[in-house]
Amino acid sequence: MATPMWSDNKWIVIGGTDKGGIIVRDGLALASPQLGERLAYGAVVDEVQLVGDRLQYKLVLGTGPTTGWISTKLKSKDLVIRLLPDSLSKGRVLGEANPAMTFFAISDVHAERKENLRWLENLPVYERSTVIVAGDLAVNLTQLEQALSLFQKKFDYVMYCYGNHEAWSKVKNAADKDLASYNDSWEKLLAIRQLCSSLGVLTTATLIEGVWVVPVLGWYHDDWDTEPPLQAPEGEKLQREPMPGHALATDTHACQWGEHKNGTKELAKLLDEQNEVWGIWPLPEALLRNVAQPPGKRKHPVITFSHFLPREELMPEKRFLFQPNLPQIVGSSYIRRRVESLKPDVHVFGHTHFPWDMFLDDGTRYRSWPLGTPEEQARRIASISTEEAEQWLPMPVFDSDGHHYRSSDNCWFSLMYTRVGRDPYSPQWAPYVAMAYCTKAQWLPEPILNGAGCLDPPTEEDRQRRERFTQKSSASMQREVNRGKSA
Repeated sequence: MATPMWSDNKWIVIGGTDKGGIIVRDGLALASPQLGERLAYGAVVDEVQLVGDRLQYKLVLGTGPTTGWISTKLKSKDLVIRLLPDSLSKGRVLGEANPAMTFFAISDVHAERKENLRWLENLPVYERSTVIVAGDLAVNLTQLEQALSLFQKKFDYVMYCYGNHEAWSKVKNAADKDLASYNDSWEKLLAIRQLCSSLGVLTTATLIEGVWVVPVLGWYHDDWDTEPPLQAPEGEKLQREPMPGHALATDTHACQWGEHKNGTKELAKLLDEQNEVWGIWPLPEALLRNVAQPPGKRKHPVITFSHFLPREELMPEKRFLFQPNLPQIVGSSYIRRRVESLKPDVHVFGHTHFPWDMFLDDGTRYRSWPLGTPEEQARRIASISTEEAEQWLPMPVFDSDGHHYRSSDNCWFSLMYTRVGRDPYSPQWAPYVAMAYCTKAQWLPEPILNGAGCLDPPTEEDRQRRERFTQKSSASMQREVNRGKSA
């Protein structure tokens, strides 16, 4: 049985933006009397019953009649959608079947943080399991070896790619002997490769119980971000300019790449060549024959994973970011080319610290499940204060039977894009971005931004959990806002 989610049986209004909401009627029939008030854009409702495209509801959040009947569609346009769409909610649930192998995703564990190392030590042992660790596992090799060894105790197979934190060879104002022993980041990457080999951690394309799993190495370059800068609404000005990407990246001073500058396409191309250095490419002949067939007709499903992002659609727009220029330091067109050449069933990524679950136009399901810092964990738990959010166990994403796994309310940024289109020029911003950069900007209704996070906790246990983490979360968010104001 699936653990109930806050979003279960709940719908959100995404239509009627230009009319003050959508029409509510007294009965099932379209000819039944229309109520005097519309159901507002962004309102959240409980499903009482669904008859074709007609929904009887009970109001949970927002303005409008407390109950009534609404149409879910007008012609082909959605007026209301489920908080967790069917395409993401209908997957397999861990424990309901017994596949030969289940594949789990996790990234950005940051085992240099003591709290996160304890999280790793306390993980349960998973039977018939492979964990995909999509980078930023630790900073120095002592921490990295400890973390990889712990994962090996919990899972049958560990597949790993490095992130940007592993490439740090110099940390400003920090006495770290492990880092000081490396002349540059190239030398550090060599040491990481040798460590993985000695431990038996998998870092090349591997067929596991009938599923190919392929790491894709790379590095970000700032011109990957092709969307326009954060722009004030018409007639207004930004109160301050956002920090440039290179100023946000500790990598700018912590990574040493010789004559090559961090964030350039030249460096990204060189680090793309690490796929050959690590022996991932050339790909095995058996894998090439497999991917020559279209997805769905292959003998073996394919999972790829990277630390950095292959596509811009996997990153919130600048109007939703504490640091609007973050897209300059997250993605790589070189990674995209390699991923698209394989047309995987699933691609796992990390780096942004945003949980994500999204199908894109290439047919691939893109998933990210970052542990993140203790401060980020507190913000997540205060928002959607479920047991899942507090435990944050590695996320099952696929199995050897070819099944995808159910999504999570915690992937609220990607869920937001089921309710609004991607529009970098939109005048509607996240409230926290408006507070930092332009108080005159329109606020996107919070239920559109994070539907489940706006709901009251359904159980006393969840309510108490939210209460425990709210203060730490508020302090963390205020620091982010202040950081934006100091730019």
